[in-house]
Amino acid sequence: MCSVSVGLAILHTFIDQDYLGAMVGISSASVFYFFYRNPEILMAKTWEEFGELADNSRDQKYVWGFPAYHAVMLAAILYIWLV
Repeated sequence: MCSVSVGLAILHTFIDQDYLGAMVGISSASVFYFFYRNPEILMAKTWEEFGELADNSRDQKYVWGFPAYHAVMLAAILYIWLV
């Protein structure tokens, strides 16, 4: 799913030039990578268990955005806006 999200982000940025589609593709790629690194979160049976697993998970920066995430978002917006 992560590679599909990257593909959608590239499609919506360079071919369709759609802001919403590009932002959703970039954001979902980051979140899918987070779930790839923490698959036990997807197996939670209750919201309490989900919250506990999410609080103790590793690489939370992929959900909240790391510097490269913000740079890619800015680059995609500027490309769509300027081209």
